[in-house]
Amino acid sequence: MFANRKRKHDARNARTREAAAILSATAAAESEVLQDSEEAVQNSDDVQNNKSGVAGDDNDDDNDDDADGDLADMTLDNDDDQSTPAESESEAVAKAFKEIMKEEGEEEEEEEGSCNSNNSGQKKRKLENTNDTNGFQELSKIERKQLKKEAKKQAKKSEGNGGKPCFMLSRSHNKLSIKDLRDLVVYLLTETKTLPWIMVKNKFNIHKVVLLYVPGLDPQLFNIDLKDPESSKPVAWVQKVVEGPATEFHHLKMYFDVMNVMKAGGDKHRVHPPPDTLLNVPLSNTEKQKREEEMKSKKKAAMNHKPEAFMLKVEELRESDYPLPTYLDLGTKLQEYWIETPQKISTLPVPKKMIAMDCEMVRTTAGSEVTRVSLVDDEGAVIYDELVVPDNDVVDYLTQYSGMTEERLRGVTTKLVDVQKRLQELVTYDTILVGHSLENDMKVLKFAHPFIIDTAVAYHHTRGPPFRPSLKWLAQKWLQRRIQAGGESGHDSIEDAQACMDLVKLKIKEGPGFGEYNRDQESIFSRILRHTAPRTSVVIDNETFSGKAAATKIIETKTDAEVVKAIPEAIQDHNFVWARLRAMEINHGRTPRFAGPAAADAEERLLADADSTSTMISNPSEGGTTMKEEEQIREAVKSIDKSVSEIIESLPSNTAVIVTSGQGDLREMLKMQARQRNYQKLYNTTNLSAIPREDQFLEEDQKLLEEAVDRAKNGVCFFMVK
Repeated sequence: MFANRKRKHDARNARTREAAAILSATAAAESEVLQDSEEAVQNSDDVQNNKSGVAGDDNDDDNDDDADGDLADMTLDNDDDQSTPAESESEAVAKAFKEIMKEEGEEEEEEEGSCNSNNSGQKKRKLENTNDTNGFQELSKIERKQLKKEAKKQAKKSEGNGGKPCFMLSRSHNKLSIKDLRDLVVYLLTETKTLPWIMVKNKFNIHKVVLLYVPGLDPQLFNIDLKDPESSKPVAWVQKVVEGPATEFHHLKMYFDVMNVMKAGGDKHRVHPPPDTLLNVPLSNTEKQKREEEMKSKKKAAMNHKPEAFMLKVEELRESDYPLPTYLDLGTKLQEYWIETPQKISTLPVPKKMIAMDCEMVRTTAGSEVTRVSLVDDEGAVIYDELVVPDNDVVDYLTQYSGMTEERLRGVTTKLVDVQKRLQELVTYDTILVGHSLENDMKVLKFAHPFIIDTAVAYHHTRGPPFRPSLKWLAQKWLQRRIQAGGESGHDSIEDAQACMDLVKLKIKEGPGFGEYNRDQESIFSRILRHTAPRTSVVIDNETFSGKAAATKIIETKTDAEVVKAIPEAIQDHNFVWARLRAMEINHGRTPRFAGPAAADAEERLLADADSTSTMISNPSEGGTTMKEEEQIREAVKSIDKSVSEIIESLPSNTAVIVTSGQGDLREMLKMQARQRNYQKLYNTTNLSAIPREDQFLEEDQKLLEEAVDRAKNGVCFFMVK
């Protein structure tokens, strides 16, 4: 019996080794197969291969009446019979292992019967070594199982090599949220769990993702009735757009037959910025544990309560978009008109002194420029306070924030170059600069310094990243001090600098963890880079947002044309591209801001948005748009349509494309919020009886604000795989 069993083992192991060889060859040929598959798709003359947004069958209009559990297929099926070497080899692997598994079953039955007849109760004998003169050896059971597991995994991957990836959306899922889009990007580029609202066929063939952020698109533009329950499902938008500017989307309908209404994040009173939600993901349990260990290490390192323990690391400086000295950012050169703190090499550690700094700014024809610089020492004493005349003409003094007026700056002769000279005398390599969101101050000062303690990072917002606490809230919460209460007279930079210094001294006293909340999120760029097979990323955007600095590469652009030009090269070298197209912003009453620096802080950006609501297109609730305004929107639609088409045509095959507006029209919400802020100011400075009715913000107004916020959250999104 043993000789018979040995012959079976010999035959089986021969087939196992053959299957292993085939498996190795398959893995080596996989990239070649993928390339051949892509070329086959590119060389196809079938016009339908350029189209990938079909819900169900084009010839069956009744598909929209399917049960809620049906799936809307977002791509056309590829009917070509594309047999590949990888497929035939995969079949050979499967066949070989099927025979092995069959023989193992027969052998187990034979041995089990033998054991039962001998009443030995022993399990199957391991035949790793025998007394055979030929030195017979076989693979162990564990090795065979591992080989089978790998073969199944390889077969699963090979199964998609000849098939085109596609998206299939569930019609039973509720309205998509902006977090769903974020999760889709992570799912496509890593190995996370499947998503309940979408099925990705042949996912293993998708290695690149492009996310196009197009603010200005909204359901109203596509004649979508949000009160219709069907609007929460994939919508055949081409059938609904029979008039209006959206009829100019001639290319878009070639790629996307269906669209989805999606909802931005936020609460009842505000809409969270879409990029902050789209580009930040929850931490995995492993990463949370890792960060907890880092926190313990920080606490241990800070036992002596030295300020150095709270300085931002180089990675954190990049993450917060601080300008870096050239010796921390190798390969770069100091920009014209910029200064940096000279590096000093010392063999012995030198104690560092702390200086807190705050600046006030105005808006000029060149963007934000500094008009006041204040520095205080670690005791709060003022060591420098100077008004500065801007180099360019002032457009807005931003008095309610900066406290600056034309009269106050009249006669001032100090220029930025004078301030820079004085800074280099006061701030040395042995200085730690302290401030709140100090990256904005450093940019307008055109100053790079390596050692920073930022109270906006050292202390957390209650909701965690990407949100940052305001200095006013931090002073009230942790210092029980009221600052920035000047009303129309604006902020006091000395007062703000002193608050920052006191907050840092309190942080040093209490140690790491004080004033912090659980940070359970990270940048999506960091997340995909941590994957087993690291995925690199590119940001093509001139706006600043949380996590942007974590991208592998950042490309600043001034126009949509530059965005279109930058994407082909970016996607060839990287796995994920985020890009913003701005032409459609005009649909929401904003002039696309391509050039110039971003607003200095969130308050300034909000003010700019609120001001812009009266300069362009009328509020939809106040009678719609004029003929001239509609023509402007129509031209913007044509521009976006052309840009999206050129981008998609430039992408390699099997690239996933997501287009989203992130949110809807914010104008009505911004007006209501401006009314609310104005009322709160009046309420704090005037008797309630003296406030006119038109300036009051009552319960019915609060309800109107909540309704406006809910409408503003609704945006649109499109999906396809090229």
